Amino acid sequence: MAKQPLSLLPLPELLLRHHGERSEGAPGLFGIMKEWIDQKKIPPVLLLTGIPGIGKRSIGHFLAQWILCESGPFAQAAAETGDLFGGLGLAESPAPSAARSPDTIRPCGSCGSCQRALKGSWIDFTEILPEEGEGEALKIDQFRELKSSQGFGAHEAAYRVILIPNSDRMTPQAANSILKLLEEPPAGWLFFLTASDSTLLLPTIVSRCQTLRLRPFRVPTLEALLTENGVAPARAVVCAALAHGSWGKALQLAQDEAWERRKSLFELLTHPAETIPGLVDWAASEPRNFELLLDQLEQLTADLIRWSATAIAPDSYAWANADGRSALIQHAKALTREPRESLTRARDFWLERAERLAQARQQSLAPLNRKLLIQDLLLPWLAVR
Repeated sequence: MAKQPLSLLPLPELLLRHHGERSEGAPGLFGIMKEWIDQKKIPPVLLLTGIPGIGKRSIGHFLAQWILCESGPFAQAAAETGDLFGGLGLAESPAPSAARSPDTIRPCGSCGSCQRALKGSWIDFTEILPEEGEGEALKIDQFRELKSSQGFGAHEAAYRVILIPNSDRMTPQAANSILKLLEEPPAGWLFFLTASDSTLLLPTIVSRCQTLRLRPFRVPTLEALLTENGVAPARAVVCAALAHGSWGKALQLAQDEAWERRKSLFELLTHPAETIPGLVDWAASEPRNFELLLDQLEQLTADLIRWSATAIAPDSYAWANADGRSALIQHAKALTREPRESLTRARDFWLERAERLAQARQQSLAPLNRKLLIQDLLLPWLAVR
């Protein structure tokens, strides 16, 4: 079922500039928007791709606000056609509004449409999200209401915009259901799809899309975004370094609850028997806790594996998990008391843990007893003394 989306707007200026600017030969978001204005055409289907947490859904909200803005380059279409039911055709756009520059690539933020977008009370924007309690998969039922309304266009704007986040998580039935709409979009309808892994989408869907790949964030940009959000500078440095270019991961890691939970993960390295029961209960209580556990265990094992490939003493190594430096040093020393053979055994242990974490991510996509899976992940750490 389609849901009334909450607003993610306005977007941080640093995030917009990062995705907007041209990079490595790619036009960037702003370049794509200018192309639409110059060509007087918006593609009926846009696919936003990139690593998880990079802001694909947020950019979808931004584009919808811009397209529906009453002072934007596409604002006069509904007034000129007098048609509230999609009389524009697939991608025809009007002459730009005289109220603003014809090449503007920002919504005004003050018109009625923009104000509704900022409050999350959209009229011509629909977002397809999973039903509560149904996991993360998008199922066919969530598209039936949308398909039943395909005889109707926008209510007040030039276009009706439909955002499908995580479209790579559509069930096969849902993907085949939406394919017909994407092949022949109703007049005046625009579809924005997001996907972290576009190879999981039907090739016939991808072939209908204009694709914009969003690039990972640089560490200094993440640090600046975090500090703008009120994160303490010392915490921001660690979170930005561990996020692997993902704004979503950096922000999640910087939250007070997640930051405090890291203390338990560091205790896992030094006192596993005392720590594992509490970690199991916490991680099994909510899916987001489970994801956070996997993310942070991956960060710890990656830090240890990288250190094992150097000839640097643990006390002198620049640990990425700087807030857990003491625990990492103690753990590394405990597993490498004998310099030659023990270092090899320790590295094999950390590599095995990393491989098991990757397997757990795949296993978690299927129905299972999550508590048993978490226990299986953590119990091998008991071998560390």
